[in-house]
Amino acid sequence: MTGLLNTPATSPSDTVPEAPSLAVTARPPANSYRRPVRLVLWGAGPAHLRFLQSLQKKPIPHAEITLLTQHAQVFQPRKLAAYMANGLALGQCMTDIEPLLQHTGVRWAGRQGRAMDADSRTVLLDDRQVLEYDVLSINIGAQPHREAVEQAMPGAREHGLFVPPLESFVSLWPKVCDMGRSRALRIAVVGHCKLGFELALAVRQRMPTAAVTWLPAPHEVPHAISPALHQRMLAVLRAQRVTVLYDPVAALARDDVVLASGARLACDVPLLVLSQSTPAWVRDTGLAETQDAALALGQRILTDAQQRSVSHPEVFFVQQDSKVLAHNLHAVMQGQSSDLRPLQAPGAEFLYAGAAHALVAWREHCVQGRWVAWLKDYVNG
Repeated sequence: MTGLLNTPATSPSDTVPEAPSLAVTARPPANSYRRPVRLVLWGAGPAHLRFLQSLQKKPIPHAEITLLTQHAQVFQPRKLAAYMANGLALGQCMTDIEPLLQHTGVRWAGRQGRAMDADSRTVLLDDRQVLEYDVLSINIGAQPHREAVEQAMPGAREHGLFVPPLESFVSLWPKVCDMGRSRALRIAVVGHCKLGFELALAVRQRMPTAAVTWLPAPHEVPHAISPALHQRMLAVLRAQRVTVLYDPVAALARDDVVLASGARLACDVPLLVLSQSTPAWVRDTGLAETQDAALALGQRILTDAQQRSVSHPEVFFVQQDSKVLAHNLHAVMQGQSSDLRPLQAPGAEFLYAGAAHALVAWREHCVQGRWVAWLKDYVNG
């Protein structure tokens, strides 16, 4: 463009017959704001699927968008409990990527990101290719930092069954169910308050004769749920014969879960529901991060109210789902940063409660029933 703006003046001998005058739109000055044109979507999490759906209705002109995921299908996290309880078949829980890309102009790289450098604005792919970006959005779901988990909970890598990443777990869950047909299993669900509650009840629904224990992280409970919801959850668990222990897990052994108190819980299959843990590559990104004191969470990217990195605002990071990410990506790609929306406090929240039941919590209110399960299915699609 510089060459075009600095074309030498013509000499008299170069003159040509005068043409009719045409209205010419002035070009912006060279130092004017240039909106980002290269957007990289790292992962096919729920928030990115929402964004792809929005692109089908409202494409972004002059944008080069690349999707990084190896999977042609992704599991819908909200349907995990229903799948484990045998309420939904695997195919009913999967979303096909290719139909979402139609009429969007998005390029599907078919590769997985391995690392990133926020200062150089590059992502390193699993084939060693380096991909540059103007805006990066990370929505890969929970990817446990297995080394950190092993350090906090020795024996986890050898004896534990990691729930995230879901694509691996859902392929292994039928094997656990096959074991449960031959004998009554002892299953412990370790960690994450709300998801752990749902999965403990899903195990009970699928395996009526199993001994099921839920071990939530004790520090999570007062922060993650209201007292009313907590009491209702405990009542549901008691009614469905699920034991609750608030003793932190110190280690995993071949047939036991070793608790911080020194007690041992007999266990055949420990399910590690550490859904907020983050992978090892996070600490090498150059993004501002915070050290989470919770069990094996490791480093976490520090974000603002719009879910952008506080040190590199061109990087969005969403752990699971987001109702504002699609809007915010549209805004920043079109140079409308002032139109970014903050993430709102969650409204009504639905939890799977087993046996075709669900809980809905809103502020200090909590209701349970079959009709809540119907409403949950309608709202979550």
